[in-house]
Amino acid sequence: MQCPIKHMENAGVLLDYCAHKLNVEGSAVLERHMQSCAACREFASDQRMIWSELDKWKPAVISEDFDRKLYARVNQHERSHWWQRFLSGAGMLIEGKPAVSLAAACLTIIAGIFLYSPEKTRPAAPPQELSRVEALEPEQVERGLEDLEMLKQLSPIAGPKSF
Repeated sequence: MQCPIKHMENAGVLLDYCAHKLNVEGSAVLERHMQSCAACREFASDQRMIWSELDKWKPAVISEDFDRKLYARVNQHERSHWWQRFLSGAGMLIEGKPAVSLAAACLTIIAGIFLYSPEKTRPAAPPQELSRVEALEPEQVERGLEDLEMLKQLSPIAGPKSF
C-alpha cells in the first residue's frame, strides 16, 4: 500500500478509516501500514481526537421566541431610512476600529492631491518654443507657386460632361 499522506490519491482512504467508513479488510491493511508509518498514525490519532471533541460538543439552546425576535429586527431594519442604515453601518466600523486607519489613509491621499501639483513642478515653455518659424529660400517659394499655377491649368474649366 502507498502511504496516503505522501500520495494524495489515497488520502480518502485515511479519512474513511478515521470516520469508520472503511471496510474490514481496508481497515486491516491501513492499520498494518500505520504500524510502520508515524505520519499516518499521528494523522489518525489527531482525527480521532477531533471526532471525539465534536461528539462532546453541544449546541447552545435557542429560546422559543428566537424566530419571532429575529424577523421583528429584520422588519425594523427594512423599514428604517437609508441614512439610518448608513449610520448603523458606520457605527459598526467605529466599533471595529478600522475607521481610524481608514480616515488616516483618506487624509493622506487628500493631502497628496493638494500638495502635489504637476503644473508647479514643470517649468513653462518659453513662448518662442511654442511657435515654429521656418526660413524658406525664395527659389522654394517660386517652385511652389509654379506648381500651383500648373495644377490650376489642369483642372477642368467647365463642369463634368454628361454622356
